[in-house]
Amino acid sequence: MRRLLFIACLLGASMAGAAEVADSLQVAPAAVKVHGDFWFARDKGDHFLVSAFLTGAGYYAARSELNASDPASLNLAAGFSLSMGIGKEVYDKYKRGGLFSWKDLGADVLGIGLGYLLCAMGRK
Repeated sequence: MRRLLFIACLLGASMAGAAEVADSLQVAPAAVKVHGDFWFARDKGDHFLVSAFLTGAGYYAARSELNASDPASLNLAAGFSLSMGIGKEVYDKYKRGGLFSWKDLGADVLGIGLGYLLCAMGRK
């Protein structure tokens, strides 16, 4: 399980690095207003990694601390991580410049999927 989590962290870190390079290559015409929410931005790698981590932490808490069953722990962990991602986007909408990013939420969902998969594989 630790090995899979280490690989996931490396994947996310490389995704964040690649996103930084992709951001520097973005070119927009002067007439088009770009708000900076690119699919391959460093922010998306952060969302991906944090969501995967929150899913794993939520699974551990539900399984070990609450003594929930494996399926219930996985579902609670995914729900917890998704609610944190939605909460972050609502916060961004009202406090940090007015942008609820569906792309950030997509990166959250991908991270939740990875965390869910790692937890499901690690329990067997």
